[in-house]
Amino acid sequence: MKKGYDRNYWAMVLEGTMFHGGIVVFSTGGVVALFVNTMTGSNTLIGLAVTLQGLCIILGQLISAPYVNTIRKLPQFLYKSMGVQRIIPLLIALPLFIGASGYISVIAFMVLFASFWFYDGVITLPWGEMCARALKPELRGHMMGIQATIGGALSLLVGLVIAWLLATPTLSDNDRFGLIFVLGSVLLLTSVIFIRLVKDPKPIIDIEKVSIKKFYSQIPFIIKKNKPLQLVLIARIPSYIGFAAISFVVVFGKNAIHLSDTQISWLVYAGIIGGILSGIILGEASRHYGNKAIILLSNFAVIVSLCMAVSMTYFQNLGYIWLFITCIIASFSANHWIGYFNYFIDIAPVEKRSEFQLIGQAVGIPFSFAGLIMGAIVDRFGYITMFIICVVFAIITVLLSLPLLSKNKVAELSATK
Repeated sequence: MKKGYDRNYWAMVLEGTMFHGGIVVFSTGGVVALFVNTMTGSNTLIGLAVTLQGLCIILGQLISAPYVNTIRKLPQFLYKSMGVQRIIPLLIALPLFIGASGYISVIAFMVLFASFWFYDGVITLPWGEMCARALKPELRGHMMGIQATIGGALSLLVGLVIAWLLATPTLSDNDRFGLIFVLGSVLLLTSVIFIRLVKDPKPIIDIEKVSIKKFYSQIPFIIKKNKPLQLVLIARIPSYIGFAAISFVVVFGKNAIHLSDTQISWLVYAGIIGGILSGIILGEASRHYGNKAIILLSNFAVIVSLCMAVSMTYFQNLGYIWLFITCIIASFSANHWIGYFNYFIDIAPVEKRSEFQLIGQAVGIPFSFAGLIMGAIVDRFGYITMFIICVVFAIITVLLSLPLLSKNKVAELSATK
């Protein structure tokens, strides 16, 4: 089909659309932060959720990475794995519906939340391999941006339901959050239908025996001999600290200017709007300027949004509209993964794509505790201290990202592979 917009492209767009529509219930900067804060009042536990998300994704990838090139029927593997993962929000709702106390429901949530993201890590590298095989290189980032855009439009509808549930006084906290998680699971399970429609144009025929020891022993040598990989790894490290602040913006607004339930619910909606805008802008940026542009734009959004949040403490008359815009810009950075994910694929030799993606994620293991540390800083020193720390690291990330390869340089590199 002309320009590569074929069955695989649209099947993956629809899978991602439903995923983005459902995953809004697992946004650590929205529903999750409000859920944990409402049930326990703890910012440290919000940080723990952020840490669990990052750490469990990486652990899942570490386990699945050696086996990606041994999966003979990749679409079927993704179909089954996603089915198991995306029923988990239904299990989270069960303790809430039977009336579990705040801390018990949050403990159950943390265990299942960690399981969800562990499965996501297991799926991520095979899904990335499917993207690399099934789509033209110039359309990968664009497809993911379209996923975020159309999925964001769906999230607006989901957000209306969430806003209504959060603001309905006749519902208990258990019931309102239980219904939100059920809604998310229904949408997530729907996404599984579309991944089954994807066809693998280059299925693996001859499967080599996996040597886990060999797979991991070559990782240091891959890093040592690949300069573009070294540059992006160094640039990405401080971003883990910068992005950790985004999950606290909504809760900051709630506590800083004493918002009503209705106003809080609309801040979640602001995050959805930001996701749509970022899907459009970042998807087009990837197609026209390459994935370096996404990395720079996402980190710049962190800087702007956190500076706006800090300014509210010095200029009290900025008010709710300013906070609403702050949440939109903060959530703009939530799709930063599109840039990093595709950049690692761009610079990788075909036979080493899984290794490059794994290296790109594994570098974050020591920094997966950044969210927990930032939550503890908030509980001890306040939001402003934490925001300032994260702004500094986001600025460092932007400066370190400037030497990354442009779209034209990536094309030249690909031609030499």
